Amino acid sequence: MPLHFSQLPSHRTYVLHWYRYTLRNVPKNVHSVHLQSRIKSITKITLFKHRHDKSSWSVYRLLRDMKTLNGLLLKSKTEKVWKLLTTYSQKTPRSRRKTSISTVTSEPPIQEPEVVRNAKILHDYILEKKRNYSLPNVVSDEYKSELLMPLALHEHFLAKLHRIEYKLALGPPKVSVNYTAAGKARIWFVRSALNRGVRQSKALGRLIRAEKRNGQKNLDYWDNCRSVSVWAWHEAAWEHLMETGTMLKGNPEQFLSTTNKNRGRDYGGTGPVDAKAIREWFDPINESLKRLNSQSIDKANYFEGYKHKSVLQSQRQYFTKKTEVMYLNRRRRYTRMLKEHLPYVTPFFKNQNLPDVMKSYKF
Repeated sequence: MPLHFSQLPSHRTYVLHWYRYTLRNVPKNVHSVHLQSRIKSITKITLFKHRHDKSSWSVYRLLRDMKTLNGLLLKSKTEKVWKLLTTYSQKTPRSRRKTSISTVTSEPPIQEPEVVRNAKILHDYILEKKRNYSLPNVVSDEYKSELLMPLALHEHFLAKLHRIEYKLALGPPKVSVNYTAAGKARIWFVRSALNRGVRQSKALGRLIRAEKRNGQKNLDYWDNCRSVSVWAWHEAAWEHLMETGTMLKGNPEQFLSTTNKNRGRDYGGTGPVDAKAIREWFDPINESLKRLNSQSIDKANYFEGYKHKSVLQSQRQYFTKKTEVMYLNRRRRYTRMLKEHLPYVTPFFKNQNLPDVMKSYKF
Protein backbone atom coordinates (compact mmCIF):
# COMPACT_ATOMS: atom_id res chain seq x y z
CA MET A 1 0.00 0.00 0.00
CA PRO A 2 1.54 3.40 -0.96
CA LEU A 3 2.43 5.84 1.79
CA HIS A 4 0.52 9.07 2.32
CA PHE A 5 2.38 12.08 0.95
CA SER A 6 2.77 13.53 4.46
CA GLN A 7 4.96 10.57 5.43
CA LEU A 8 7.32 10.92 2.48
CA PRO A 9 10.73 12.45 3.29
CA SER A 10 10.76 14.22 -0.08
CA HIS A 11 7.57 16.12 0.83
CA ARG A 12 9.10 17.37 4.07
CA THR A 13 12.25 18.43 2.22
CA TYR A 14 10.20 20.26 -0.41
CA VAL A 15 8.19 22.21 2.20
CA LEU A 16 11.31 23.15 4.17
CA HIS A 17 12.97 24.29 0.96
CA TRP A 18 10.15 26.77 0.22
CA TYR A 19 10.05 27.96 3.83
CA ARG A 20 13.80 28.67 3.91
CA TYR A 21 13.62 30.25 0.47
CA THR A 22 10.91 32.60 1.76
CA LEU A 23 12.97 33.55 4.81
CA ARG A 24 15.92 34.40 2.56
CA ASN A 25 13.82 36.52 0.19
CA VAL A 26 12.21 38.62 2.93
CA PRO A 27 15.23 40.74 4.00
CA LYS A 28 16.48 41.00 0.42
CA ASN A 29 13.32 42.45 -1.11
CA VAL A 30 11.33 43.98 1.78
CA HIS A 31 12.60 47.15 3.42
CA SER A 32 9.90 47.58 6.05
CA VAL A 33 10.67 45.92 9.39
CA HIS A 34 6.96 45.68 10.14
CA LEU A 35 6.21 43.84 6.88
CA GLN A 36 9.24 41.56 7.32
CA SER A 37 8.00 40.51 10.75
CA ARG A 38 4.46 39.98 9.44
CA ILE A 39 5.61 37.73 6.59
CA LYS A 40 7.78 35.60 8.87
CA SER A 41 5.20 35.23 11.63
CA ILE A 42 2.22 34.42 9.36
CA THR A 43 4.28 31.96 7.30
CA LYS A 44 5.51 30.20 10.43
CA ILE A 45 2.07 30.05 12.05
CA THR A 46 0.40 28.79 8.86
CA LEU A 47 2.94 26.01 8.35
CA PHE A 48 2.72 24.95 12.00
CA LYS A 49 -1.09 24.95 11.92
CA HIS A 50 -1.22 22.72 8.81
CA ARG A 51 1.64 20.38 9.71
CA HIS A 52 -0.84 17.50 10.25
CA ASP A 53 -3.09 18.39 7.30
CA LYS A 54 -3.99 15.24 5.34
CA SER A 55 -5.87 16.97 2.52
CA SER A 56 -3.80 16.97 -0.65
CA TRP A 57 -5.83 19.85 -2.11
CA SER A 58 -5.33 22.00 0.99
CA VAL A 59 -1.58 21.38 1.00
CA TYR A 60 -1.42 22.07 -2.72
CA ARG A 61 -3.12 25.48 -2.25
CA LEU A 62 -0.76 26.40 0.59
CA LEU A 63 2.34 25.54 -1.45
CA ARG A 64 0.93 27.37 -4.45
CA ASP A 65 0.35 30.51 -2.37
CA MET A 66 3.86 30.25 -0.91
CA LYS A 67 5.24 30.16 -4.44
CA THR A 68 3.07 33.16 -5.36
CA LEU A 69 4.33 34.99 -2.27
CA ASN A 70 7.96 34.53 -3.30
CA GLY A 71 7.18 35.68 -6.83
CA LEU A 72 5.65 38.88 -5.46
CA LEU A 73 8.63 39.40 -3.15
CA LEU A 74 11.07 39.15 -6.05
CA LYS A 75 9.04 41.78 -7.96
CA SER A 76 8.80 44.05 -4.85
CA LYS A 77 4.97 44.14 -5.06
CA THR A 78 4.45 44.80 -1.37
CA GLU A 79 0.76 45.75 -1.66
CA LYS A 80 -0.12 42.38 -3.18
CA VAL A 81 2.05 40.65 -0.57
CA TRP A 82 0.06 42.41 2.16
CA LYS A 83 -3.27 41.34 0.62
CA LEU A 84 -2.11 37.73 0.31
CA LEU A 85 -1.01 37.69 3.95
CA THR A 86 -4.33 39.19 5.02
CA THR A 87 -6.20 36.16 3.68
CA TYR A 88 -4.23 33.98 6.12
CA SER A 89 -4.35 36.35 9.08
CA GLN A 90 -8.16 36.58 9.24
CA LYS A 91 -9.60 35.37 12.55
CA THR A 92 -11.15 31.92 12.37
CA PRO A 93 -14.38 31.00 14.20
CA ARG A 94 -13.94 30.23 17.87
CA SER A 95 -15.04 26.61 17.42
CA ARG A 96 -12.27 25.99 14.90
CA ARG A 97 -9.44 27.57 16.83
CA LYS A 98 -6.71 25.32 18.08
CA THR A 99 -5.37 25.89 21.53
CA SER A 100 -2.08 24.10 20.86
CA ILE A 101 -0.39 27.28 19.60
CA SER A 102 -0.69 30.90 20.58
CA THR A 103 -1.23 33.13 17.57
CA VAL A 104 -0.61 36.30 19.56
CA THR A 105 2.65 37.87 18.44
CA SER A 106 4.18 41.15 19.43
CA GLU A 107 4.16 43.50 16.46
CA PRO A 108 7.19 45.75 15.98
CA PRO A 109 6.63 49.51 15.87
CA ILE A 110 5.45 50.81 12.52
CA GLN A 111 8.24 52.58 10.64
CA GLU A 112 8.04 56.04 9.19
CA PRO A 113 7.43 56.12 5.42
CA GLU A 114 10.62 58.13 4.95
CA VAL A 115 12.68 55.44 6.69
CA VAL A 116 11.23 52.73 4.45
CA ARG A 117 11.79 54.84 1.35
CA ASN A 118 15.43 55.54 2.29
CA ALA A 119 16.00 51.83 2.90
CA LYS A 120 14.72 51.09 -0.61
CA ILE A 121 17.03 53.75 -2.08
CA LEU A 122 20.02 52.27 -0.22
CA HIS A 123 19.12 48.75 -1.35
CA ASP A 124 18.96 49.76 -5.02
CA TYR A 125 22.20 51.74 -4.71
CA ILE A 126 24.09 48.77 -3.23
CA LEU A 127 22.75 46.39 -5.90
CA GLU A 128 23.90 48.73 -8.66
CA LYS A 129 27.36 49.12 -7.17
CA LYS A 130 27.72 45.36 -6.73
CA ARG A 131 26.80 44.82 -10.39
CA ASN A 132 29.59 47.23 -11.35
CA TYR A 133 31.97 45.48 -8.91
CA SER A 134 32.37 48.71 -6.93
CA LEU A 135 31.38 47.03 -3.64
CA PRO A 136 32.14 43.64 -2.12
CA ASN A 137 29.38 41.06 -1.72
CA VAL A 138 29.31 41.44 2.08
CA VAL A 139 28.92 44.95 3.51
CA SER A 140 28.65 45.65 7.24
CA ASP A 141 25.59 47.45 8.63
CA GLU A 142 27.75 50.22 10.10
CA TYR A 143 29.37 50.81 6.73
CA LYS A 144 25.92 50.96 5.11
CA SER A 145 24.43 53.46 7.56
CA GLU A 146 27.44 55.73 8.02
CA LEU A 147 28.89 55.88 4.52
CA LEU A 148 26.66 54.32 1.87
CA MET A 149 23.33 55.79 3.01
CA PRO A 150 24.46 59.45 2.54
CA LEU A 151 25.96 58.60 -0.85
CA ALA A 152 22.83 56.76 -1.96
CA LEU A 153 20.54 59.63 -0.93
CA HIS A 154 22.85 62.16 -2.59
CA GLU A 155 22.79 60.26 -5.88
CA HIS A 156 19.01 59.79 -5.73
CA PHE A 157 18.27 63.47 -5.10
CA LEU A 158 20.85 64.52 -7.66
CA ALA A 159 18.86 62.65 -10.31
CA LYS A 160 15.72 64.35 -9.01
CA LEU A 161 17.47 67.73 -9.27
CA HIS A 162 18.32 67.04 -12.92
CA ARG A 163 14.67 66.22 -13.66
CA ILE A 164 13.55 69.48 -12.04
CA GLU A 165 16.14 71.41 -14.06
CA TYR A 166 14.94 69.78 -17.28
CA LYS A 167 11.28 70.59 -16.57
CA LEU A 168 12.10 74.20 -15.71
CA ALA A 169 13.96 74.55 -18.99
CA LEU A 170 10.82 73.53 -20.88
CA GLY A 171 8.91 76.54 -19.57
CA PRO A 172 5.55 76.73 -17.81
CA PRO A 173 3.49 73.51 -17.75
CA LYS A 174 0.86 73.27 -20.45
CA VAL A 175 -2.81 73.94 -19.75
CA SER A 176 -5.07 71.79 -21.90
CA VAL A 177 -8.80 71.30 -22.36
CA ASN A 178 -9.76 67.64 -22.03
CA TYR A 179 -13.04 65.77 -22.10
CA THR A 180 -14.56 62.52 -20.95
CA ALA A 181 -17.49 60.82 -22.65
CA ALA A 182 -20.79 60.37 -20.82
CA GLY A 183 -23.19 58.68 -23.20
CA LYS A 184 -23.36 60.84 -26.32
CA ALA A 185 -22.19 63.94 -24.46
CA ARG A 186 -18.66 65.14 -23.78
CA ILE A 187 -17.88 66.74 -20.44
CA TRP A 188 -15.13 69.33 -20.99
CA PHE A 189 -12.75 70.50 -18.26
CA VAL A 190 -9.36 72.16 -17.86
CA ARG A 191 -6.35 70.03 -16.99
CA SER A 192 -3.22 71.67 -15.59
CA ALA A 193 -0.44 71.01 -13.11
CA LEU A 194 -2.58 72.60 -10.39
CA ASN A 195 -5.60 70.28 -10.65
CA ARG A 196 -4.13 66.98 -11.82
CA GLY A 197 -4.67 63.66 -10.01
CA VAL A 198 -5.69 63.98 -6.36
CA ARG A 199 -5.87 67.77 -6.72
CA GLN A 200 -8.78 67.50 -9.14
CA SER A 201 -11.98 69.20 -8.03
CA LYS A 202 -14.20 66.90 -5.97
CA ALA A 203 -17.30 68.56 -7.47
CA LEU A 204 -16.00 67.80 -10.98
CA GLY A 205 -15.44 64.17 -10.02
CA ARG A 206 -18.99 63.85 -8.65
CA LEU A 207 -20.42 65.49 -11.79
CA ILE A 208 -18.52 63.14 -14.12
CA ARG A 209 -19.61 60.04 -12.19
CA ALA A 210 -23.25 61.16 -12.10
CA GLU A 211 -23.34 62.01 -15.82
CA LYS A 212 -21.68 58.71 -16.75
CA ARG A 213 -24.34 56.84 -14.78
CA ASN A 214 -27.13 58.83 -16.44
CA GLY A 215 -25.58 58.34 -19.88
CA GLN A 216 -25.30 54.60 -19.31
CA LYS A 217 -28.95 54.47 -18.22
CA ASN A 218 -29.95 56.25 -21.41
CA LEU A 219 -28.03 53.72 -23.51
CA ASP A 220 -29.53 50.83 -21.55
CA TYR A 221 -33.05 52.15 -22.12
CA TRP A 222 -32.25 52.55 -25.82
CA ASP A 223 -31.07 48.93 -26.09
CA ASN A 224 -34.14 47.77 -24.16
CA CYS A 225 -36.45 49.54 -26.64
CA ARG A 226 -34.72 47.88 -29.58
CA SER A 227 -35.01 44.45 -27.97
CA VAL A 228 -38.72 45.03 -27.27
CA SER A 229 -39.21 46.03 -30.91
CA VAL A 230 -38.50 42.43 -31.96
CA TRP A 231 -41.53 41.21 -30.02
CA ALA A 232 -43.57 44.16 -31.28
CA TRP A 233 -42.66 43.21 -34.84
CA HIS A 234 -43.97 39.67 -34.40
CA GLU A 235 -47.20 40.91 -32.85
CA ALA A 236 -47.69 43.53 -35.58
CA ALA A 237 -46.97 41.00 -38.33
CA TRP A 238 -49.49 38.58 -36.84
CA GLU A 239 -52.24 41.22 -36.53
CA HIS A 240 -51.47 42.51 -40.04
CA LEU A 241 -51.81 38.96 -41.39
CA MET A 242 -55.14 38.47 -39.58
CA GLU A 243 -56.56 41.75 -40.90
CA THR A 244 -55.23 41.82 -44.49
CA GLY A 245 -54.18 38.26 -45.21
CA THR A 246 -50.70 39.42 -46.29
CA MET A 247 -47.30 39.16 -44.57
CA LEU A 248 -45.23 42.18 -43.67
CA LYS A 249 -41.80 42.26 -45.29
CA GLY A 250 -38.62 43.61 -43.77
CA ASN A 251 -37.40 43.63 -40.18
CA PRO A 252 -38.02 45.61 -36.96
CA GLU A 253 -35.12 48.00 -37.65
CA GLN A 254 -36.98 49.41 -40.64
CA PHE A 255 -39.84 50.55 -38.43
CA LEU A 256 -37.68 52.11 -35.73
CA SER A 257 -36.80 55.75 -36.22
CA THR A 258 -36.43 58.90 -34.17
CA THR A 259 -37.92 60.85 -37.11
CA ASN A 260 -40.88 60.31 -39.46
CA LYS A 261 -38.72 59.66 -42.54
CA ASN A 262 -39.75 55.97 -42.72
CA ARG A 263 -43.48 56.69 -42.75
CA GLY A 264 -45.24 56.20 -46.08
CA ARG A 265 -42.84 53.60 -47.48
CA ASP A 266 -44.36 50.26 -48.58
CA TYR A 267 -43.07 47.16 -46.80
CA GLY A 268 -46.05 44.84 -47.25
CA GLY A 269 -48.03 43.38 -50.02
CA THR A 270 -50.77 46.00 -49.39
CA GLY A 271 -50.81 49.28 -47.54
CA PRO A 272 -48.08 51.60 -46.27
CA VAL A 273 -46.06 51.43 -43.08
CA ASP A 274 -48.57 53.46 -41.12
CA ALA A 275 -51.00 50.55 -41.07
CA LYS A 276 -53.04 50.14 -37.92
CA ALA A 277 -51.00 47.22 -36.51
CA ILE A 278 -47.70 49.02 -37.10
CA ARG A 279 -48.91 52.23 -35.45
CA GLU A 280 -50.30 50.46 -32.42
CA TRP A 281 -47.09 48.50 -31.72
CA PHE A 282 -44.28 50.76 -32.92
CA ASP A 283 -45.50 54.28 -32.18
CA PRO A 284 -44.93 53.95 -28.37
CA ILE A 285 -41.45 52.52 -28.95
CA ASN A 286 -40.55 55.27 -31.42
CA GLU A 287 -41.82 57.92 -29.01
CA SER A 288 -39.58 56.49 -26.29
CA LEU A 289 -36.60 56.47 -28.65
CA LYS A 290 -37.28 60.07 -29.66
CA ARG A 291 -37.43 61.14 -26.03
CA LEU A 292 -34.18 59.32 -25.21
CA ASN A 293 -32.48 60.83 -28.24
CA SER A 294 -33.75 64.28 -27.32
CA GLN A 295 -32.34 63.93 -23.80
CA SER A 296 -28.95 62.91 -25.18
CA ILE A 297 -28.87 65.80 -27.65
CA ASP A 298 -29.90 68.33 -24.97
CA LYS A 299 -27.20 67.08 -22.63
CA ALA A 300 -24.55 67.17 -25.38
CA ASN A 301 -25.58 70.72 -26.37
CA TYR A 302 -25.48 71.85 -22.74
CA PHE A 303 -21.91 70.68 -22.19
CA GLU A 304 -20.82 71.99 -25.59
CA GLY A 305 -22.20 75.40 -24.64
CA TYR A 306 -20.56 75.16 -21.22
CA LYS A 307 -17.25 74.45 -22.97
CA HIS A 308 -17.40 77.67 -25.03
CA LYS A 309 -18.86 79.89 -22.31
CA SER A 310 -16.85 78.82 -19.27
CA VAL A 311 -14.10 76.27 -19.96
CA LEU A 312 -12.45 77.93 -22.96
CA GLN A 313 -12.73 81.42 -21.51
CA SER A 314 -12.69 82.01 -17.76
CA GLN A 315 -11.41 78.64 -16.49
CA ARG A 316 -8.63 78.24 -19.03
CA GLN A 317 -7.41 81.79 -18.47
CA TYR A 318 -7.56 81.35 -14.69
CA PHE A 319 -5.50 78.15 -14.65
CA THR A 320 -3.06 79.56 -17.23
CA LYS A 321 -2.30 82.54 -14.97
CA LYS A 322 -2.06 80.35 -11.87
CA THR A 323 0.29 77.94 -13.65
CA GLU A 324 2.56 80.76 -14.80
CA VAL A 325 2.74 82.15 -11.25
CA MET A 326 3.56 78.67 -9.90
CA TYR A 327 6.28 78.23 -12.52
CA LEU A 328 7.87 81.63 -11.77
CA ASN A 329 7.91 80.91 -8.02
CA ARG A 330 9.40 77.48 -8.61
CA ARG A 331 12.10 78.86 -10.92
CA ARG A 332 12.88 81.64 -8.43
CA ARG A 333 13.38 79.11 -5.63
CA TYR A 334 15.56 76.96 -7.87
CA THR A 335 17.75 79.93 -8.88
CA ARG A 336 18.17 80.96 -5.27
CA MET A 337 19.07 77.41 -4.22
CA LEU A 338 21.52 77.16 -7.12
CA LYS A 339 23.38 80.29 -6.03
CA GLU A 340 23.26 80.11 -2.23
CA HIS A 341 23.36 76.43 -1.22
CA LEU A 342 24.23 74.01 -4.04
CA PRO A 343 27.92 75.09 -4.24
CA TYR A 344 28.36 74.06 -0.57
CA VAL A 345 26.46 70.78 -0.61
CA THR A 346 28.18 67.77 0.95
CA PRO A 347 26.59 64.34 1.50
CA PHE A 348 27.90 63.78 5.05
CA PHE A 349 26.77 66.92 6.93
CA LYS A 350 23.32 67.52 8.27
CA ASN A 351 21.44 70.51 6.83
CA GLN A 352 24.11 70.76 4.12
CA ASN A 353 23.39 67.53 2.28
CA LEU A 354 21.37 67.60 -0.92
CA PRO A 355 18.14 66.04 0.47
CA ASP A 356 17.89 68.60 3.31
CA VAL A 357 18.71 71.50 1.00
CA MET A 358 16.06 70.49 -1.54
CA LYS A 359 13.45 69.98 1.20
CA SER A 360 14.15 73.45 2.58
CA TYR A 361 13.35 74.90 -0.85
CA LYS A 362 10.22 72.69 -1.23
CA PHE A 363 11.64 70.44 -3.96
